[in-house]
Amino acid sequence: MKKLTFLAAALLMCSSIITTKLSAQPAAANTNEINKNKIEKVTKDDPKDQNFMDRYFGFKDSYPALKSLSGSYAAASCTKQKFVERYNAIKAAYPNLRNSFDNYAASDYALEIFAKRYYEIKDTYPTMSKYFGDYAGSKKTLPEFIMRYNEIKDSAKDLTEYYGQYAASDNTLPEFSARYYGIKDSKTGMEYGYGEYAGSTKKLSK
Repeated sequence: MKKLTFLAAALLMCSSIITTKLSAQPAAANTNEINKNKIEKVTKDDPKDQNFMDRYFGFKDSYPALKSLSGSYAAASCTKQKFVERYNAIKAAYPNLRNSFDNYAASDYALEIFAKRYYEIKDTYPTMSKYFGDYAGSKKTLPEFIMRYNEIKDSAKDLTEYYGQYAASDNTLPEFSARYYGIKDSKTGMEYGYGEYAGSTKKLSK
């Protein structure tokens, strides 16, 4: 009798363990699904993975007063909030750098480093005021920037308005030109940003 009671208790215990494991499986599956969705959402919302058009119109719709900066933001890899925060920071600290606010906002430089680079090209090439911001926000050395500037100036008279964006970019001249005419001919409805797109590596759309 005692043996039967012991056996019954053992069977009951095994049954309880199996039931617990089975009931835990859906919970684990649900947890995995939630984690998967979180990862997918983070990837989708990652500024570095967003295409140029989505970023352009997203910024334009969020900050209509700053719509002329939509191209600069679209080519960058920061969030809208960070871009505007940096824009306001340089506007308050260096009001004389008015034509370069967007270059700083889109860059990865600390404000002091950006200003140093700005005055470096200003002091060395004072007649190139149109390109001070392009250089200051780029990752090029001054000799590299000037070399690329002269390259496009000598070879692409049709891209006069975009010499600075090319000099600041990593794209080859054929790549830059192809991207420029690609966005120009695509009839996207964008008023700004052709040069910024041409100098970036972002996809135009999905």
